[in-house]
Amino acid sequence: MENSILCSKCGASNEAGSAFCTKCGNSLAKAEVVDHISNNESYTQEELSLFLEKNQSYYLEKFNLIEKTGDKKAWNWCSFLIGGYWMLYRKMYVQAIIYIIANLILGCIPFIGWALALALCVGLGIFGNSLYLDHIKKTFTEISYADSNMRSALISKKGGTNLVLPILLAVIPVIIGIIASIFIGIMCSVPYYY
Repeated sequence: MENSILCSKCGASNEAGSAFCTKCGNSLAKAEVVDHISNNESYTQEELSLFLEKNQSYYLEKFNLIEKTGDKKAWNWCSFLIGGYWMLYRKMYVQAIIYIIANLILGCIPFIGWALALALCVGLGIFGNSLYLDHIKKTFTEISYADSNMRSALISKKGGTNLVLPILLAVIPVIIGIIASIFIGIMCSVPYYY
């Protein structure tokens, strides 16, 4: 069958658009979404799942919508609220650095800069999923040369999430602020002798 979905659990062929496998009852929605996204791409269903690691169903649904409609707008609350940290968490390091630097520069400009920084946050909320999908496609293109054994290791390394780096970047300024406050407090309490 040309328009069919193979069940990832039992391998049975099902009609396109089916929600569940007719043989074993397994949910086919995720398989259909992944099949649509990875169609004519340089990665398989399993590789995309390995790359995403967390929140697979959310991202697969958003990616499917982007691919089917061609509309790159698909709202992402995390990218809107914690933009740079979200990009670091999803291992989009270059994009995160650009975003953080742009926010720092815009934050130094009174009024108009703050409005532009807010617009940047909203823009990332609207286009964050599309940006992440482009990052995934670019990464798979970069590792397309690798043989099957090396490929899985590269997908695990380049994909998934990184919780440590965003937490460090959130905590380090707080620690520096506390140390600076203590130092200033000590310096202010030392008597001056003239």
